[in-house]
Amino acid sequence: MGMHVGGGLGPMSGNGSGGGHNRSKMHELAKNEHLDWAIVRRALFALTPYRLQAVFVSLLLLAIAAGSVLPAWLTEQMIDVGIAHANVHLLILYTLMLILTTVVTGLLGVWQTWLSNVIAQDVMADYRLMLFNHIQRQSISFFSTRQSGDLVSRVMNDVTAIQNVITTTLVGLVSNVLVITATLLLMFSMNWQMAVLSLVVVPAFVFPTQRVGRLRQNIQGNIQHKLSQLTIQLTEQFGVSGALLTRIFTREQAEATRFHQTSQELRDLQVRRILVGRWLFMWLGMFSAIGPALLFGYGGWLVIHHLIALGTVVAFTTLLGRLYNPLSQLAQLHVSILSSIALYRRIFGLLDIEPEIHDGSNQLNPAFISGKIELHGVSHRYSTQTETGLLVLKNIDFTVDPGQMVALVGPSGAGKTTILNLISRFYDPLCGEVMIDGIDIREFTLTSLRAHMGLVPQDPFFFHDTIHENLLIAKPNATRAEMITACMAAQIHETIDNLPEGYDTVVGERGYRLSGGERQRLAIARVLLREPKIVLLDEATSALDTLVERKIQTALLELLRGRTSIVIAHRLSTVLSANYIIVIDEGTIVAQGTHAALLENSLLYRSLYEAQFANT
Repeated sequence: MGMHVGGGLGPMSGNGSGGGHNRSKMHELAKNEHLDWAIVRRALFALTPYRLQAVFVSLLLLAIAAGSVLPAWLTEQMIDVGIAHANVHLLILYTLMLILTTVVTGLLGVWQTWLSNVIAQDVMADYRLMLFNHIQRQSISFFSTRQSGDLVSRVMNDVTAIQNVITTTLVGLVSNVLVITATLLLMFSMNWQMAVLSLVVVPAFVFPTQRVGRLRQNIQGNIQHKLSQLTIQLTEQFGVSGALLTRIFTREQAEATRFHQTSQELRDLQVRRILVGRWLFMWLGMFSAIGPALLFGYGGWLVIHHLIALGTVVAFTTLLGRLYNPLSQLAQLHVSILSSIALYRRIFGLLDIEPEIHDGSNQLNPAFISGKIELHGVSHRYSTQTETGLLVLKNIDFTVDPGQMVALVGPSGAGKTTILNLISRFYDPLCGEVMIDGIDIREFTLTSLRAHMGLVPQDPFFFHDTIHENLLIAKPNATRAEMITACMAAQIHETIDNLPEGYDTVVGERGYRLSGGERQRLAIARVLLREPKIVLLDEATSALDTLVERKIQTALLELLRGRTSIVIAHRLSTVLSANYIIVIDEGTIVAQGTHAALLENSLLYRSLYEAQFANT
């Protein structure tokens, strides 16, 4: 039973600097000025499950494109056939056809808009689910180096912006290409010389768009970064812990100033994004007027010389609106496509982070598990400490037999919590093996492994929900009677029963409506309700007064009988209840044995006893 240990919780108390580095990296990626076709292909791949709907939308857009140019041809026929030849019958027929075309095209447009938005909402839901599941698969070190507000911003703000990409950018691209194609086909079929003249000003619509697209792409990346900053601040400030900290240090005004400054920067960026293309669109509007002027001049000359019918000139002027307007929209869409790349980079940047903990393939069979725990040659360092090379666990070797209770003692930061993290497989060791019943835990699925473990952390977490719902997390099919039994064993039932709404009482965010001792007792009840084979207690009774602790120790001794348990101990009662004690210092086991033996043989244990346990 030799062992070496170190390090405490490590990066779980990190300040989020890694999240800042990650956001900086995403921010730099957003400055890429080129259209990334790999990202475009990957973004389009998200439409694969909806390809049939997408094909139908394309057919609707094709019909709408045909319907948008048909009025010009009908106008030509009304003038050159109906009016010029005084044919009232054809005039009425073409008029009715013109009205019908307009109505049908409008209805098809409504249908297409509805279906496009349904697809967009489905894709957004898929991305949110992908991001949520992907984040759920990350190890604890992932969360310890990132700010939760930034992750929330990725899942909510960035994904929400995708809707505009699909409904406006993608649909607009297909729609405008089809309209331009249909318009040009009709124009060249009418008169190729006038069609060519109509295209003279087209380069003026295309060339200025590249620089504007790059500028708006950079601005879009900065906007998403600012939205992320605001989400982070709101998440931190509106939580109970953040609110308490702000008030304790009277930071209300400073936080309001910081929020105002970021909001102002976001406002300036959004205004700049809107205005950055105004000069371009003024340029496009100018050439939209030049084209019809040239066409009227040349077309009028042809009519005067009887080389073309008047209806054709009128139809061409009508078609110019169907040509230049889509060209102008395509120029804006090019800007939007480049801007949307920043959104997808942030989303894909998160999706591409490989989880550190990979699921095993074997199930841990509850019928055969005995609960034996072994650590062989285990060393560990947290990912945030790779540059320093600091090992928090060093060549650990120890065994806990089934049904044994082992206490871990040592100075703060010695590595006690790290051992529990490795056994729970929140982290994988740098080297060595953690084994359950002689099998490396990396071979088991995470779900089956943790289904047989119960962990009471030093600071238990509870959702903003009722006591009943928080207990169901441990055992979803638990009855009220089972909950009461577990809570009585944890000495918390009487407290709950005295609450106005009993087990239906909402505990508040993180359980702040309960005292520290009540939260820990409720956390113990939650573990007892799960009835795991292995129990890990991280200073689970540190917030309990002596009287309550004695009651709960009696309950724990009875309910942990036959279960393997490892307890980080800060109280004498826990130490005395253990089968044996492991003393850890600076990542190393410096002593182990019974309480009496360690008092006699271990100077460190004796000093810890005198400092922590003697008066408990």
